[in-house]
Amino acid sequence: MAGPDPRPYLAAAKYPCGRDELLRAAAAAGAGDDVLGPLGTLPANDYADGDGVWEAVRDCDGASIHDTAKEAP
Repeated sequence: MAGPDPRPYLAAAKYPCGRDELLRAAAAAGAGDDVLGPLGTLPANDYADGDGVWEAVRDCDGASIHDTAKEAP
């Protein structure tokens, strides 16, 4: 399972933005590990909006953080 929908925690994100900004915004909004963990597995792409983030989280379901950790920031 991909975890809970991260969009409620991403209201302060300034889109388009990358994974690091998503993680900052979600953490600042009080997201727990169940939200931050899946966000951390996302590829280091730019995301246009919360719907795109949610789609990417669902697409990465089950991906190891180590699979994306090697990507350039």
